[in-house]
Amino acid sequence: MYTGLLHLHHWMPFLWLLLILVVLVQNFLVWKSDREFTASLKRQNTITIVLTHIQVTVGLVMLIGFNMDMFSDMGTLMGDAAMRFKYVEHPTTMLLGAVLITIGNAKSKRQEAAKSKAKTVVIWFGIGLLLIALRFPWEAFLQGA
Repeated sequence: MYTGLLHLHHWMPFLWLLLILVVLVQNFLVWKSDREFTASLKRQNTITIVLTHIQVTVGLVMLIGFNMDMFSDMGTLMGDAAMRFKYVEHPTTMLLGAVLITIGNAKSKRQEAAKSKAKTVVIWFGIGLLLIALRFPWEAFLQGA
């Protein structure tokens, strides 16, 4: 089961990164032009949220369900840069990025004007993406491509 989750957690970011970039560009175009915030764009925002939540959930299941013994000796864990990245920095930053993306989606739903909705998505999703990109395991990601 762990191997299947690992493959899912490794390959889904390809789809997620493509989708969030498309969503950011489309929302930016609505924000900066006279385009409408369509039902299709709202659906794409929702799909981005769903994929974000699935990715975080799979990661947390892998971390908590299969690696809890890693946290028994926090001194050793925090002393090893690679282990600290894998078990502390990466999950914490990803979770925070997902929370910001979720907040942005919720805030955009409360906005009335199309430009306000799009601006909210661009700002919150953009900050969330920036955080995620900062602690993304790029070496492993690019080797799998």
